[in-house]
Amino acid sequence: MTAIQTSISEVMETMFFLPVEFGTEISIAESGMDEKKLVCELAFKGDFSGNLILMAPETLVAHMAENFMGESLENLAPEHLDGTLTEMLNMVCGNALRKIEAKTPFELGIPKIIDGSKGFEKQVFTIVETTESKMAILLTMDE
Repeated sequence: MTAIQTSISEVMETMFFLPVEFGTEISIAESGMDEKKLVCELAFKGDFSGNLILMAPETLVAHMAENFMGESLENLAPEHLDGTLTEMLNMVCGNALRKIEAKTPFELGIPKIIDGSKGFEKQVFTIVETTESKMAILLTMDE
């Protein structure tokens, strides 16, 4: 998780111009993230395998897309928001896995937007606070 947190900081500050701080591990239900959220998932395989799930309020993703694409909000379509979130997760996961010494190179899946109502409310996520809002990240490992 340390590599992921370092990667989130680097990607958010460099690509989206948003500094971050890491909060506690808490369930989404207890996090205060009440607005509409976009959820993205990316699977990876290698010396160990798992999934990285990112959940962010739509308003934060819109702000990220504005910064990343250099476009104003009125010029952004829902596809731009989805693309921004999936690309952010792809950059974070790829950057984090690159920092881990491994015998077998990691393979990344294709990041995809998933249904945010899939029972994540009780899952314990790490909260990532930006100057704009909060987002949450969850690392799950395959057995």
